[in-house]
Amino acid sequence: MKMNKILSCILIEWRKLIKSKLSIITACTICFVPFIVGIFAAMMKYPESFKNLGLISAKMEMIRITDWSSYLMSLSQVISIGGLLIFGFTTSWVFGREYSDKTMIDLLVVPIKRETIVLSKFIVIALWSYFISIIALILGLLAGKLIGLSGWNSITVFKGIFTFAYCTTFTILLSTPVGFFACLGRGYLSPLAFIIFTVLFSQLGSALNLGEYIPWSIPSLASGITGKVIFNLGGIISLFVVSISGFILTIAWWRYADYN
Repeated sequence: MKMNKILSCILIEWRKLIKSKLSIITACTICFVPFIVGIFAAMMKYPESFKNLGLISAKMEMIRITDWSSYLMSLSQVISIGGLLIFGFTTSWVFGREYSDKTMIDLLVVPIKRETIVLSKFIVIALWSYFISIIALILGLLAGKLIGLSGWNSITVFKGIFTFAYCTTFTILLSTPVGFFACLGRGYLSPLAFIIFTVLFSQLGSALNLGEYIPWSIPSLASGITGKVIFNLGGIISLFVVSISGFILTIAWWRYADYN
């Protein structure tokens, strides 16, 4: 019976997300991941075609994409940074809309545990985030083939896809605190401000060589953005602590929402 309620909640939340404009916005936005990486790969592959593009051609020295290995690594790097925004925005909408649409009170009185509602929301957020990430990966693979990159082999592709998968997972896990701030701020502004703060904070930490201790920098470091893949046990633990804390705080807010 409990499983049926969870599945019902997941189905309801999924339908709300699919029928909203957010699904179109995030699906279109995620396409910029393979587009950006594909553009730089094409610039490296065919520099003569971009020699008159001024500032854009200068960027070629900043991002070296010469084969499938570096190309797939770049996809992971972009999803690690862009995912903080895209997945975070999805989380902000899923929780924040209950306040903006004034449906929060209705949800609090339905005969379903609030923990079940929160869990179903996070499951739908994760499913949708994985779905659009897979779209980005498929488009990235197609773009790489179209560009004609060298170095395609099963080991390289498997390693690249595996890196993309765990970077995506790490980034999705960091979305849980956004749900809490959406509840705390009773809308969209607080979670969006939090998302911007985390992106800037992670970039500042990386610039100061402190990224391995900042949870929001872990996905990009694990993607090899510094030139090598960095897996720091302390950083991974802090990422999971932040994720679990965001989940627990969101449940706690919903449990005591009657008194807020």
